[in-house]
Amino acid sequence: MELARLVGLVGRVRETPRKTEKVRLLADFLRLTEGLERELAALYLSGTLRQGRIGLGWLTMQPAITAEPPAGEPPSLLDVDRAFEAIAAEQGPGSSERKVRILRGLLERVGGDARRFLAELVMGELRQGALEGLLLDAIARAADLPAPAIRQAAMFSGSVGEVARVALSEGSAGLARFSLRVLSPVAPMLASTAASVEEALERLGEAAFEYKLDGARIQVHKERVPEVVGWARGLAPRELVLEGETIALRPNGKPQPFQVTMRRLGRSKDVEAARQELPLSSFFFECLFLEGEGPLVALPYAERAERLARTVPPESLVPRIVTRRPEEARRFLEQSLQAGHEGLMAKSLTAPYVAGQRGYHWLKLKSARTLDLVVLAAEWGSGRRKGWLSNLHLGARDPESGRFVMLGKTFKGLTDEMLRWQTEKLLSLAERRDEWTVYVRPELVVEVAFSDVQESPRYPAGLALRFARVKHHRPDKAAHEADTIQAVSEIFRQQRA
Repeated sequence: MELARLVGLVGRVRETPRKTEKVRLLADFLRLTEGLERELAALYLSGTLRQGRIGLGWLTMQPAITAEPPAGEPPSLLDVDRAFEAIAAEQGPGSSERKVRILRGLLERVGGDARRFLAELVMGELRQGALEGLLLDAIARAADLPAPAIRQAAMFSGSVGEVARVALSEGSAGLARFSLRVLSPVAPMLASTAASVEEALERLGEAAFEYKLDGARIQVHKERVPEVVGWARGLAPRELVLEGETIALRPNGKPQPFQVTMRRLGRSKDVEAARQELPLSSFFFECLFLEGEGPLVALPYAERAERLARTVPPESLVPRIVTRRPEEARRFLEQSLQAGHEGLMAKSLTAPYVAGQRGYHWLKLKSARTLDLVVLAAEWGSGRRKGWLSNLHLGARDPESGRFVMLGKTFKGLTDEMLRWQTEKLLSLAERRDEWTVYVRPELVVEVAFSDVQESPRYPAGLALRFARVKHHRPDKAAHEADTIQAVSEIFRQQRA
């Protein structure tokens, strides 16, 4: 199949506002492909290369970009993949020039829209409205399989392309092969928000309450952070997957600000020196795979917690109680806050681990309401904030359309350091600008605290956040993990009730 047909589909998907029509277009296209072409089509539609990063940055790519009319035979999806494979294989002195030469040879064979598509694909900047969730729905439709089965396979596989190929060629029998594997990262289970201990207990009944740490979520099989690797090697099981948080602590045992932990995780040079200057501590709350038993995700939380307690030393466990009494849960919440943590996580004792999905089996309890929202634009500041992008336009995710719904603006809570960082980040995401505002690709997630949700005719959903302030930038989160407009509407409904 020619690349041009895929690029044409991208254009139609971009122009289509309705989710059902996007899904139909994607499903019809996937049915026309087969084998590796099907896998490549799904990967490219999700903005991913089969080879991962291929060592080309925007500046090094510039010599490959040409405005000349296309010449030669139009490339197929397989031709494109072979070119990327050749680029990824180039190593050693002069490899950058050879990579550019291969890419230029590919770009010379396609027109303007396809050149732009390939450049965005290489840079990881492809945004055509076909969010991965829509693509998974399209795979389910094309294969005539339940969408939850497709989503679970994608969570365990880590490759939407592989899932598309197997689902359409092998059906449900093929999907059954996808399960949790050691050293294959699993998309984390996500939590909704509860306004109070009473609400959490009303939803869950007797529940587990855990400290909610303000760190970075980890799985030990990723082996990214030295402290985590050394600690995991000391555990008895040879094969296991644990999930927890890694966090920088002060000498008194209280947590450092979230940005301090994230700065440490962002270090790729002099890691050993950084480890000495700012050690990280890891605490665990999930056991997802255990030697001798295999995947544990289908077990109830209570049984997974029992395996975790047998496997991990007590000092490395997130503090936890099980209760149905509101007064006991409130005391535990106060203990968490006094220790410098964010609040509590309330968890259903009977729920399985549902990778990559947000539901009401896990509930966040904080001292203030918060939402994870996406920055849609930012306005240049004045006074102390002059020269920095400060007033953020914030949006919630709409799963139906794959777009984001604006809920308001805020510059509250931003320190000078945060302003400097976000200005650089947002300028790198800029799509257009006017005299006062820079409009950006919806990628940067921020955690926003607010007092309540109020009616507002100014915004598309008729809702706005009251007294919103930015708590953290969340570069560790993707836009598809942001809170939904439905979650915001539910908070508003609960307030009125």
